[in-house]
Amino acid sequence: MFWKFIVRALKYRKQRLLLAFAALSVAAAMATVLFGTYSSVERRLRNEFRSYGANISAVGPTVPIAVVATAERLGAEAAPFLATTPGVVAFDPKKSEPLTGFWHIEGSRDLQPGECLAGVLLNLPVGSQTPSCTVKGIVSTGGAEDRQLLIPLPPGAATVTYVEIRAPGDRLEAVRNALTEQFPTVEFRTIRAVADTETNVILKVRGALFLLTLLILAITTLCVSGNFTEMVLERAKEIAILKALGAAERRIATFFVSESAALALASTLSGYIVGLVAAALIGRQIFGGAFHLQVDWTVFGGVTLVMLVVASVATAIAAARIWNIEPAIILRGE
Repeated sequence: MFWKFIVRALKYRKQRLLLAFAALSVAAAMATVLFGTYSSVERRLRNEFRSYGANISAVGPTVPIAVVATAERLGAEAAPFLATTPGVVAFDPKKSEPLTGFWHIEGSRDLQPGECLAGVLLNLPVGSQTPSCTVKGIVSTGGAEDRQLLIPLPPGAATVTYVEIRAPGDRLEAVRNALTEQFPTVEFRTIRAVADTETNVILKVRGALFLLTLLILAITTLCVSGNFTEMVLERAKEIAILKALGAAERRIATFFVSESAALALASTLSGYIVGLVAAALIGRQIFGGAFHLQVDWTVFGGVTLVMLVVASVATAIAAARIWNIEPAIILRGE
């Protein structure tokens, strides 16, 4: 009886089932894009925000160089800076590179002992000599570095003037508190301009994606519910016969829910494939890089579950009409 009911629906109600399938496929594609974007957008945004520099600054009369290693063990990036003489600052070119993506450098930042970067406002050309170093590159940051000479940090330095730290945004306070506990004589300041902007942007993007997902799923639910409501009305005579033969309303409703569940599974597969391509195109357009299809079975499982829930809820709403069908009235043709 069950499979006969399903086959008859596929045979005689193709148009409505195709409409429901199309609606669920579009929803599955959009859910794949949104879920995939939601799961990766935070990581990508945080990578983008790395170019804005540090979000914690360690300052004090002197700062132990051990702060750098400790911050790295906590999952942060850290770079030491040492003010040696007025207008000259020693730094670690390698460790500072991830934190200084906003620096504009003409020349090279790969410095050897005796070489330096000169601030753009010093008006020193590349290759020129100063009393302390040979200019290897010109740096422009819009900050104090524009008036400084930046030389390599001397090996074996035990203390520095300050340390710039870049902690993951979601663990910023935890990292800062851990460092404060381990180095009580050092002041660890949160750079609010960077930290708050990062948090606000990510929260807004999360909220927008969440609301957009809810809107798409609500529209899909209404569309599928409308299609299955019409199917219930069109098949009122079949339902009346089943009820006259003693079939329970719950059992008949299960037939319709099973149909929609089968549609949901098929539409999830087609929608997921389309969504993967769309997500890859959007990711390349927004964040740059190569076109890359990233299959995520967690996202696929989530999309499948959501589509089953949407289809089941939509069909359950439509199937509620089964309880209002009176076999005697329907079979008399009234």
